[in-house]
Amino acid sequence: MLFFKRKRKEKDAKSEMQQEVKKEHLSEQIEEYLSKLENAEKEDEIPILNMLGSLYFEMEDYDHAITYYEKSIDQNKALGKAFTDLVKLYNMKRKEASKAGDREAVQVYLQKSDDLMKLTKDTIRGNM
Repeated sequence: MLFFKRKRKEKDAKSEMQQEVKKEHLSEQIEEYLSKLENAEKEDEIPILNMLGSLYFEMEDYDHAITYYEKSIDQNKALGKAFTDLVKLYNMKRKEASKAGDREAVQVYLQKSDDLMKLTKDTIRGNM
């Protein structure tokens, strides 16, 4: 029995170390893209904003991910990863707020989801 516990602890420690290395790598990439964003021309910002959203999402920093995806969509209403990830993020934040009993936040994220769906429909119809 002791053998299996030791193996599990070793596995958990290894997994924790891998997570730390991954987060460190993601942090470096975020810094690189933030620097690129500062120096980017207006028309080159959208892919950088999307990448920042993706990196923050992967890092599980959902508030920052939402911020960068929303900035991207404000500049360019084209459907893509920013739209799909924002739907996921809004749903995650709404569920989180619901578990916490925060009705106001639930309503905020429901409204954001509704607005995003309307924008999606308008974009598909060409009403932009």
